[in-house]
Amino acid sequence: MTAFLAQIGTKLAERWVNALLLPGLLWTALLAIALHLGQGQPFAAGRLGAWLDQLASRPAVHAPGTVALAVGAVLLTAAGVGLLAGALGGLIERLWVLPADMPPAVWLLHRRRQRWDRATHRLKTALLQAAQPARHDVDPHLAAVRVRACQRRRARLGPARPAWPTWVGDRFARTATRAAEVNGLHDLTLVWPRLWAVLPGELRADITAARTAYAATARLAAWGLLYTVLAAAWWPAALLGPAILTTAVPRARAAADVLADLIETAADVHITDLADRLGIPAAPPTADTGHAISARLLPVRPPFSANQPLPPDPLP
Repeated sequence: MTAFLAQIGTKLAERWVNALLLPGLLWTALLAIALHLGQGQPFAAGRLGAWLDQLASRPAVHAPGTVALAVGAVLLTAAGVGLLAGALGGLIERLWVLPADMPPAVWLLHRRRQRWDRATHRLKTALLQAAQPARHDVDPHLAAVRVRACQRRRARLGPARPAWPTWVGDRFARTATRAAEVNGLHDLTLVWPRLWAVLPGELRADITAARTAYAATARLAAWGLLYTVLAAAWWPAALLGPAILTTAVPRARAAADVLADLIETAADVHITDLADRLGIPAAPPTADTGHAISARLLPVRPPFSANQPLPPDPLP
């Protein structure tokens, strides 16, 4: 048991170092470079080398206590920045699934719908030209190529007209809709903890890995924002931060797609296992079983009575 706990502690420490401390050290080093070089000469490597030589020539730098304090301060700063990136990543995860009921989510949804409508219009035009190339005076081969290009462009925007401000929100919403229509699970959030309890270990591990990868993409986006902040002191960071964000977005979509597929797999394959554990006879149609599970797990609300006494007033 002691060896097992030690192994878990080692893995957690390695994960913490790789996910938070090392990126934090890189950001802290870049911050020091940005503060020293500034906006005027952002690529003056000679100035940076002279500054490091000047620091190394000071006698106090070679004292063990000074070195220990400096290393501790750098590690604490890097760990703090890493924790900030983790918290920002959690916030970004929430923003990706934010409903379109207030600005700026409403504006993002409107923008996504405009792009999807334009892509759909171009696809319809390309299909008409490919169906009647002579009438529209276009080469049949070029018309077919344009159709495939328009199909790929609209597929990147989603298979249906957006209903959420982000692609990730639409993907998870489709999972919830499919669970309701195919499996009869009208509230997947309510059913999921019970369904998780009956899943086999292999599927649990796959879902956990997919969830970790999805969280890592949000954390990568957070690092992109933190690097963009450095542009206030060092303008090249204005190129580095958006580049990281551009990398994080497609990774987030891929990770969300894998996670949603695994959740749908769990609902498809193990809904009868959950019904059996709840003591519900599984009917041949899966949707009927899901309806019974949803009804079984509905929260119980106390009946309301007009003669029910009101609670006492807390104010004197």
